[in-house]
Amino acid sequence: MANRKRRLTARNHQEAYDLWASHFDDPALMTNRDEKATAKKKGRIAERLPLTRESRVLDVGPGDGALFRLIAPRVGECCGVDPSQAAIDKLRGLLRDMDNVEFVLGSAPSIPYKDEMFDVVVINSVLHMFDSRQDIVDAMRELVRVVKPSGVIYVGELPFRSELSKGVLPHLGRKLYEYGPGALMRLLWTIYIKPLLRREPMLTYPTGNLHVPKEEFEVLCAQLGFRIRVWRHEEFRRPSLTRNDYLLSG
Repeated sequence: MANRKRRLTARNHQEAYDLWASHFDDPALMTNRDEKATAKKKGRIAERLPLTRESRVLDVGPGDGALFRLIAPRVGECCGVDPSQAAIDKLRGLLRDMDNVEFVLGSAPSIPYKDEMFDVVVINSVLHMFDSRQDIVDAMRELVRVVKPSGVIYVGELPFRSELSKGVLPHLGRKLYEYGPGALMRLLWTIYIKPLLRREPMLTYPTGNLHVPKEEFEVLCAQLGFRIRVWRHEEFRRPSLTRNDYLLSG
């Protein structure tokens, strides 16, 4: 790509996705994971979802679009909402061969779709990047607004305790345990080493560290009128030490 800068700085995750999409070659960077780990995680999500040929699916924060590439042949319609126009443009190019997929500009607290439009709503590895607990509450209310009364909401990778309170090294130690050495090395290769060898710029951006204890999230879901199933998020090799997945149904 032309006109590369040596260093890029984003003030928030929206700007980070703008920069990932417009300055880097590898779509995997839009998920902060390598392609193999992303595919495995999205496969696990798809297994949890009650999908039919008529299902309308919304993914809030679709990353590199891997979930849609997996499920689009099995459902009626897939819609993705992202706050980055550059990311949307890149996603449209990546999935241009799928005529039942669309991407629109928006965010979890402001979804540009009408009430009760979707059978399945997915928000994976997004809520912890918000600025405050109130942002999470606002986002959940919006997810509830757009899902059908008979539909489900999948909330993935929501931390139930702080992940960075003890520093970066303990956090990397947890990732080594959860991913295993091989998968962690692929992650480091994809996110850091390969872009450097390609002479792509270094991107710095704020790392969100919001967390919601399981009991607190269960109370919120009950207040929204939803039953909830919860299980420990499965990382590449082992269950996460800090994150849960949730499936909400009316």
